[in-house]
Amino acid sequence: DDLLQLHTAVVPRNIRQIRRLLDQQQARDEGAAHLGQGRQFVLVIRGMIERVTISADRPLVLGRFEAGGRVGGQIDLTPYGALDRGVSRQHARLSLDDDQVYITDLDSTNSTFIAGERLLPHQPHLLHSEDQILLGRLCVQILFL
Repeated sequence: DDLLQLHTAVVPRNIRQIRRLLDQQQARDEGAAHLGQGRQFVLVIRGMIERVTISADRPLVLGRFEAGGRVGGQIDLTPYGALDRGVSRQHARLSLDDDQVYITDLDSTNSTFIAGERLLPHQPHLLHSEDQILLGRLCVQILFL
């Protein structure tokens, strides 16, 4: 079997970048809550990988934005069908505190969920590696590097 299933996405195992990231992840303890020194993590969205670097003084906003990419601390989810899946323009914020990543729902229309639990707006929630985040109906998995 040359396919590897990541909860909501099936990706070919032979893609070198994905294989390297998964091998690094398997070498760590499952459920780790601390980022490595590089302050990097990966978002797996509909089988695609977004490599992200975060700093304590620059939180990142997940949502739908005019320009694609990470402009001014924004991660544009529009290319992943965010509009059709109920993602708000400014849906949630990722922030770093003491090498731990937190997600905060920004009072989005369709809410943010972790493991089926609805997050209360404006209350940070600690993320762990391999957590599945549901933004409206868009599933995003986070993997710490």
